[in-house]
Amino acid sequence: MKKIVKRRRTFRINNPLAFGILCAMILILLVGVTYALVAGVISPAIVQYRVANATPTPSPTVAPVTATPTPTVDPNLPTPTPTLEPGTTPTPTPKPAGALDGHVIGIDPARGYSSQIQGVSTKVYANRLNYAVATLVKQLLEEQGATVVFTLADVKDDKTANERATIFNNGKVELAVRIECNYVSASDTRGAMAWVPEDHDRKSDCGKLASAVLDAYVEATGLQLRDFKGTSVVEKSDETFLNKTNAPVCTLFIGHISNSTEDKKINDAEFQKTMAQGIVNGILKYLGVNQ
Repeated sequence: MKKIVKRRRTFRINNPLAFGILCAMILILLVGVTYALVAGVISPAIVQYRVANATPTPSPTVAPVTATPTPTVDPNLPTPTPTLEPGTTPTPTPKPAGALDGHVIGIDPARGYSSQIQGVSTKVYANRLNYAVATLVKQLLEEQGATVVFTLADVKDDKTANERATIFNNGKVELAVRIECNYVSASDTRGAMAWVPEDHDRKSDCGKLASAVLDAYVEATGLQLRDFKGTSVVEKSDETFLNKTNAPVCTLFIGHISNSTEDKKINDAEFQKTMAQGIVNGILKYLGVNQ
């Protein structure tokens, strides 16, 4: 019996149509594999690169919220005064009363504009010096609250002694002080002194006023007292101003412009402030007012 041997089948493509179909299937397979590689590997890499190199969009900055601190009130500080509404008229604060509030005081700068007496060194006219010191005294008295009756309208005024006394009497002053620099023939004579009326209804008060003003003036300025016949407060009988003034009155001689050294000293503007304060101190002492 003849042995049957199986033949191995070999895949052969003898049909052109079948071969074309096979080639198309292989091409489709290759395209699919290529797409899968591109989509799965290359695309993610591109996305990652773009993300890594992209410029980030800045986030809006939000200002931190800071709590407003509650002010601490110091219990020792005074309570503030409420602000007035616009158009409201504030109530004026009353000026505190001065030590001389209610007092009426007369101040007379001696000599007038026609006087030709001059300092031997400064050549300053006596009436100018008297007026300057008297004006300072007036200012200090007014700062203390006093009403001051001043006899001269300005430094060029030239009233008579009788007219000056009348001004004081009409003004009802409670005391009057005349301020004068002295000039004598002896050039070595110097110092301060005072005159009072020899005959006056209030002679004793005139003496007390003169002593109080003279002593305070010398104490403040350091000037010496001029002694005249054993006293520095001289009684005069021929002075119209002293005799005609009703209130206690005196003339204070602030120094001698006939003495070269004293002339320069009492014409110094800064020293004149000290002179004026000394006179005011004497008035306060006479009135019994505490400084």
